[in-house]
Amino acid sequence: MNRSKKIALLAKIIPIFISLLLCAAGLELFARWSFGRPGMHFSTEMWKYAKRLKMRSADPEMSHQHRPDTHAFLMGVDVKINSLGFRDREFSVKKPPGTYRIVALGDSTTFGWGAPYEETYPKVLERSLNRNPPSPKWSSYEVINTGVGNYNTAQELAMLKDYGLRLDPDMVTIGWYINDAEPTPAPSRNWIAYHSYGYVWLTSSLDYVLRNMGARQSYSQYYNSLYEPGQPGWPKCQRAFAELAALCKGRGIALHILLIPELHTLSGNYEFKHIDDLIREIGKENGVSVLDLIDAFPPNGDPHRYWASPEDDHPNGAANILMGNKIAETLRAEHWIR
Repeated sequence: MNRSKKIALLAKIIPIFISLLLCAAGLELFARWSFGRPGMHFSTEMWKYAKRLKMRSADPEMSHQHRPDTHAFLMGVDVKINSLGFRDREFSVKKPPGTYRIVALGDSTTFGWGAPYEETYPKVLERSLNRNPPSPKWSSYEVINTGVGNYNTAQELAMLKDYGLRLDPDMVTIGWYINDAEPTPAPSRNWIAYHSYGYVWLTSSLDYVLRNMGARQSYSQYYNSLYEPGQPGWPKCQRAFAELAALCKGRGIALHILLIPELHTLSGNYEFKHIDDLIREIGKENGVSVLDLIDAFPPNGDPHRYWASPEDDHPNGAANILMGNKIAETLRAEHWIR
C-alpha cells in the first residue's frame, strides 16, 4: 500500500476510533452519574459490593472474602464489615464465659443483602435468645453472621474451617439457598469489568433484555439446571454438607441447616419444594436437622412485599424478621439448646 492510500485509510479510521472513544466516555459518565450514587439497581450495587467490601482469599476454596474494617451504602442500607471480616458488631474471638455462641454460615441471604443490619435473621435470632433465654445455663447468647455474598456450600464450609472454628461455636447454622449448588467462582481478572460503571450497566442491561426475550434461561430454568446430572457444583455441594456434618459432630458442635426460600412464590405454592427435598434427604443421611423457612411466610399474597427491591428477590428486612422469629420458635420447640 503506497503512502497516499495509507493516509486516506487513516483519515477514515481515526475519526471512527475517536467517535468510539467519545461514545465509551459518554457511556461511562452516564453510568457513573446514574448509578455511582446510592441506588437500588441490583447489578451495579452488587458490583460496588464486590469492589468496595471484598478481596481475594488466600484459600482458593473460599475464592473471595470480606475486606476487614470497610463500609459502604448498598441497596438502600448501611453495610459495615468488622475487623474480623464479618457484617456484624465487634466481638472478641475468645468466647466470653457463660456465653452460648452460634456461628451463622451463609451467602448474601444470610449476609442480609438489602436488609438493615438489625433486621438480618442472625440478629433477630440473637435478640430473641437474649430476651427470652432458652436455657438457664447461659448468661448471654451471640449469633455471629459470617455470611458472604456469592458463596456456595463449599465456600461456607471453608469459611468455617478457616475462621469460624476460631470462634469456638457451640452451634453452627448454615443458611442454604437454591443457587448454592453453583460452582465456586474463579476470581475475575477483567480490568474493565472491575473498574467501569459503563461496562457493568451495559452488560447487565443486555442480560435483562435477553432474559425478557427468552434468549436466556429464566430464573426457574436456571435454578433447576444446577441439579441436573453432570453439573459440577451439586456433587461438590453434597460432599461439603457431609464434611460439614462430620466436622461438627467430631467437635461436639450442634449443626442445623436452614432452607432460605426463593421468594418468587410463597408457602402455599412454593415452586422449589422438590429441590428443598434434596437437602432434606442430605440432612437425613448426615443426621442433621433441616428447617424449611418457607413455612415462616404466609401461604399466599404478593411475594414482592418481601423483596429487597421490585427487581431483586433477596429477602428484605420484613422477610428476615419472619425467618429469624421462625428459627427462634423452632429452636425452643425442638430444644436445640439443652
